[in-house]
Amino acid sequence: MVHAEAAAMIRIVFFDVDGTLMTDKQIPDSARQAISLLKEHAIIPVLATGRPEYEMHAVREQLGIDWAVTCNGAHVGRHGQTVTGTPFAKEQIREWVRLAQTTPGHTLLLYGGQNIYSTRAIADCPHFTAADREIGFLEPLPFEQAETLPEIYQCILFAPQEEEAPYTAHLQEQLYLHRWRTSALDLNPLGVNKATGVQKLLDHLNIPVEQAAAFGDGNNDLEMIGHVGLGIAMGNSTPELLAVAKQVTRHVREDGILHGVQQFILNRSCSLRT
Repeated sequence: MVHAEAAAMIRIVFFDVDGTLMTDKQIPDSARQAISLLKEHAIIPVLATGRPEYEMHAVREQLGIDWAVTCNGAHVGRHGQTVTGTPFAKEQIREWVRLAQTTPGHTLLLYGGQNIYSTRAIADCPHFTAADREIGFLEPLPFEQAETLPEIYQCILFAPQEEEAPYTAHLQEQLYLHRWRTSALDLNPLGVNKATGVQKLLDHLNIPVEQAAAFGDGNNDLEMIGHVGLGIAMGNSTPELLAVAKQVTRHVREDGILHGVQQFILNRSCSLRT
């Protein structure tokens, strides 16, 4: 018989990346230490990000992390290879690509399982360039025809908010939208968010959600932080995320990941084991 205390032990921890595991495009040494501590205690670290697998390769390699929930939950991969996912319909991608290619100033970034693609280069779109300065992107691959693209799991529309209607107005009941700056909008299939991706991996690994923890800082982490057994907000989180988190750790620039792992996960797990 499994006691309630044992069932509550944390076995897996999901980490948002930008503003959580990374700051100023770098992984703090203290965050590296936190990941090592988790692995020493046989706790699985997982990336959970709005970015694609392609952009997470270097982060996974540096930290020795096997699993990643990417594209805001639409893609789950191991060692960079697709395990499961929820792609867009091909017809939808063709329509968005046509709009972006024919509308001046608009750029559509498309996330596949192993690569990223774009209707324009970063330097050719001021909105894309501004976002790149903020968080950094790898240069996407160009393409000419939407028919040549693989399965696409997430898109980012770089365009002013007042110009997004042709892409989204007729699809409100089919899309999950997350605007993370005035000229950048995440597009995911409806019902897809970080929590759904997290749950797919938990089901795959046969780990109860009560034994999962997660760290985040932004509004695209809301569902994930509220879903897992232990949702931890960074000190630099949005007010909305702070309101739903079970615990709050320090700011990302104040060793927030290491503090949260030591204070809320390892102390908790060790006390439950004794």
